Amino acid sequence: MIDELRALRLIKERFGKNSKEIAVGIGDDTAAISANSDTYLLTTTDSQVEGTHFNLNNISPRTLARKSVAVSVSDIAAMGGTPNYILATAGFTKNQDEDYMDSIMDGFQDAEKEFGVKLIGGNLTSAKQLFIDITALGEVGKDRIVRRAGANIGDLIFVSGTLGDSSLGLKILNDKKNILNGDNYLVNRHTFPSPRLSLGREIANRNLATAMIDISDGLLLDLSRITVDQGSGASLYIVDIPLSEEYKKHISDYSKDTYEYALSGGEDYELLFTASEINKEAVLSLSSEFDIRITEIGIVKDELELNLVGLDGKKFEIEKRGFVHFSQ
Repeated sequence: MIDELRALRLIKERFGKNSKEIAVGIGDDTAAISANSDTYLLTTTDSQVEGTHFNLNNISPRTLARKSVAVSVSDIAAMGGTPNYILATAGFTKNQDEDYMDSIMDGFQDAEKEFGVKLIGGNLTSAKQLFIDITALGEVGKDRIVRRAGANIGDLIFVSGTLGDSSLGLKILNDKKNILNGDNYLVNRHTFPSPRLSLGREIANRNLATAMIDISDGLLLDLSRITVDQGSGASLYIVDIPLSEEYKKHISDYSKDTYEYALSGGEDYELLFTASEINKEAVLSLSSEFDIRITEIGIVKDELELNLVGLDGKKFEIEKRGFVHFSQ
């Protein structure tokens, strides 16, 4: 079986050498290519595959299409950029008809209006499982781009929103087969993710972040990508991890560990970023400005590891890091 993390390292080793036009290549949320003297062209791609990312019984085609775009433009938000265009490839099985495809198109149009993008092309194909691939194109000022690399020892760690809602919502959704995009808060956090485009752009415009990523594979795994993978580490304060009231209400039905899904659950699509302590108040002021919760959850350390720290200062053992493709 393929080891996803090792495969990504091998791909970067083979194809990671960049030309002078490529400012950011393999290994970040998006690639960044020099478009002109002032801006970078941002490009990223993502997939939603039946059986891996969604169950046909749990999501409508319109919602699936909208979500497919949302998760791709979230990567552009993590770079501080603005999405402009999308390309879509859809693989349909013999079980989908033209009405289903028409609903997919409705979802793409919803995404166009919501995220300010334009569908400019793509591909249709037959497939054994339904899938949608989205390539998103955007832009960012060369003096504004925020990368995964850049965190300094002593930087504070911040996160937007609340964590674990999406993965807990998926559990609830799978338990209640008759729910289809209902009004359950946690379910909607899974099926209708909200990429933090305006927030990410403003963090970049004000030069507040030293490193940033969107949380797609879980807090711990994605935090390691902006710390451990870059040669530093981090201490997280467990009691500061932001949890929604709905999460706290339902988590005991699925786990004995209150923080399990908040730490290791994927598909939150919140922004995780580091910032100098001198910018702490400026960062926290964005919360009221954008009506988005922003929480300080830890600090960047020089030890090459992640530590979870309790109120008493003791470290917690970390059993599960996050979602890794191809794992059992």
